[in-house]
Amino acid sequence: MACDLRQSPRPLPARRHAAACPARPRTPRTARELCRFTQLIAEVLAGQRNPAQMRSLLSRGAYVLLLRRSGIYVCARSPRVRATYLHSEGPEATEVNAVVDCGNRYRALALRVAFAQHTWLCTHLETDVGRG
Repeated sequence: MACDLRQSPRPLPARRHAAACPARPRTPRTARELCRFTQLIAEVLAGQRNPAQMRSLLSRGAYVLLLRRSGIYVCARSPRVRATYLHSEGPEATEVNAVVDCGNRYRALALRVAFAQHTWLCTHLETDVGRG
């Protein structure tokens, strides 16, 4: 059976962009700050950034997880966060879900962050790669 290429393709689903983070404090920079924070974590997971640089931005448990998973994303080039989705868990906590482009494949990354002492602090992280 032949495929008729003249038919119009099905429309793509609407893309969801990173929404403004509803967590407090509400600033226009919140979504950008969390996207940048996620990018830095992705670079550690790819082995392209020293985990010690992120120490002050992670809780003890999250830092141990990051150390264990450092270098777990195999990337031919620097990883890039392609999409972030923010979900507020309460007035001071937010979950960040991200799609990370590693060149040869896409990876999933989830962070739980809390706003503490005038900055974001990562309290937990999960990746699509097996637990370790």
